[in-house]
Amino acid sequence: MAQSAPGTAKFQREQAAANANTVTIMAAGRSGTYIKLVEDLQNVLDDTQGNDLRILPVIGRGGAQNMRDVLMLRGVDMGLTESGYFAYFQDRDPELYSNINRVIHYITKLYNAEFHVMARKDIRSIEQLRGQKVNFWKPLSATDIGSQTVFRILGIDVEPVYFDQELATFKLKNGEIAAMARMAGSPLPAFTGITPEDNLHFVPLTDPQNPNPNYRKLLEVYLPTTLKSDDYPAVIPQGQTVQTVATSVVLATYAWPKGTERYRRVARFVRRFFDNFEKLRQEPRNPKWRAINLAAEVPGWTRFSAAEEWLATNSNAPASELKTAFNRFLSTFQQSTGVRNISDQQREQLFEEFVRWYNTQR
Repeated sequence: MAQSAPGTAKFQREQAAANANTVTIMAAGRSGTYIKLVEDLQNVLDDTQGNDLRILPVIGRGGAQNMRDVLMLRGVDMGLTESGYFAYFQDRDPELYSNINRVIHYITKLYNAEFHVMARKDIRSIEQLRGQKVNFWKPLSATDIGSQTVFRILGIDVEPVYFDQELATFKLKNGEIAAMARMAGSPLPAFTGITPEDNLHFVPLTDPQNPNPNYRKLLEVYLPTTLKSDDYPAVIPQGQTVQTVATSVVLATYAWPKGTERYRRVARFVRRFFDNFEKLRQEPRNPKWRAINLAAEVPGWTRFSAAEEWLATNSNAPASELKTAFNRFLSTFQQSTGVRNISDQQREQLFEEFVRWYNTQR
């Protein structure tokens, strides 16, 4: 059978069709939550019968590096990143990143990523890690930036090292490092395989009996949360929790002008994503989808216009319904408690708890 060679009219048509509706999404390594969600997007949204939409997951370094890749790399359409990185980049290089918040927009907030610190059981408090080697995973990852921030605010100087998850686990078990940190959504597959025989546990960021005086400062940057035994039954005893913090993960894109080819491709993805959101919330997709509200706003960020337009024209969609219900709940909460000023962190924590309750009522 004759083949269509490069340079022929047929090849050029096929090449144009293959590229017209393909988008790339930067994720992170296979041991984290980023790649699991992007894989779900690919499995649910890809048009396997034609060229209407194709999603290419890209394994990146995660976190801050993903934001920089969306900003800098040709061919990168979107990436999962953390909501607090604008300030990080602007502090790092004000000249280079002064307008990053105007050229990087968000499509939706995805989930909260919890800060995990795993160590040997003889290390009972975060203070005991002072001066010791702690794995920060990959440079410029969410874990790296989060770990630097958490330990700096707590006033605990550690020695950062950078190993992949498998190697870090090996070095932790044989005593070459004192702990390994990860900023990622629970339950994290990298830790669900830990057994009681490994003699490892999660270290809380503060101890109610002997609280770190800087922990309150940490809550000005991150959301207070806990790691639960339901997520890590082999590590956390039934009914117990481990005190930690979390950050918000968003799906970010470049602010392409309307009418451009890149805008059209991302807008097509947004419509397919939002139209099929309920499919992502069903089994066997990642449980994080069931706590996501498409209409949730991210302070300090601008929503990508195609996503804003979809939300505005789909007022009967579950995301809009949830937002309205939460605002009604928040108003009632403020009236009944007398609380008038609620911080962004407190609002986000209330919303997370509300979503759990709301999903049981639907």
